[in-house]
Amino acid sequence: MNRLLKVLLGVVLAVLPLAANAQDVHWQARGGIGYSTLLGGVSNIDDRVGFHIGGGADIGLSKNGVWRFQPALQFAQKGWTFDGYYGNEQIMAAKYSTRLNYLQLPLQMAARLNLGKEWHLTFRTGAYVAYGLSAKTRMEILDTDHDETFDTNHFSEAFDFYHGAYDEGNHSVEYPKFNRWDFGAIGGIDLSYRHFIIGYNVTVGLTKLGDGGFIGSTVANIVSAALFGGHPKNISAEISVGYQF
Repeated sequence: MNRLLKVLLGVVLAVLPLAANAQDVHWQARGGIGYSTLLGGVSNIDDRVGFHIGGGADIGLSKNGVWRFQPALQFAQKGWTFDGYYGNEQIMAAKYSTRLNYLQLPLQMAARLNLGKEWHLTFRTGAYVAYGLSAKTRMEILDTDHDETFDTNHFSEAFDFYHGAYDEGNHSVEYPKFNRWDFGAIGGIDLSYRHFIIGYNVTVGLTKLGDGGFIGSTVANIVSAALFGGHPKNISAEISVGYQF
C-alpha cells in the first residue's frame, strides 16, 4: 500500500505545476447515493445503499479545455447486507447490514466534450485510495421490534457475532479484521449544464478487504474466488449531483 500511495502522490506532484499555471480551474461540490457489495471469495450477500459527499477541483490541462485533471476528497459509504438468522438456543430470522465508512481520495483524468449551448459531456477514469474510518453491522430481528448495532469496529478487530449469526444457508458468519486501506479503479461520466452536474461512476477495489470465506457456502465461495479472485473486494455504482463554482 505504501508503494501505491507513492504512485498517487507522484501523479499529483506531476500535475500540480500544470495546474498552478492553468487559468481554467474550477471547484466542485458533489453528493449522491449508490449500491455497493463485495466481489470475490464470499457469497450469500446482497448490495447495500449508501451515500457519498465531498468536493474537488476541475483543472484544465489543455488550451481547448478538453483534457482535465479532477482530484477530490469524499466521505463515502460502502458495504453489504445479508439475510439469515440469529441466536443459539432460540433461532430467529434476521437481516444484517454492514456499513463501511471511508475517507476517499479519487484522482481522475477526464475528457470534456462540448455539446453546445453550455452543455458538456465528460468522461473520467483514474484511481482512488480510501481509508476506513469505521465499519459496523446493524442487525434487525424480523417480526419483532428488536434491532441492534454492534459496537465492534470491524476495521479494529475481528467479530464473531457472539457465535450467533448465520446466513440464509445456515452457515455460521464470523468477520475477520478488515483492512482499513482500500485502493482501486474509478471511472464514470458527467453531463453538465452551466454550473450543474449529473454524474455516474463505478469503483472497483483492487486490494482485499479481508480473507475470503467469512460468509456463504464453501462451494459458492470457491466459485466466486475462481471468477473474481480469492479475496473479497469493494465494488460500487453511484449516481451524483453536483455544482461547479
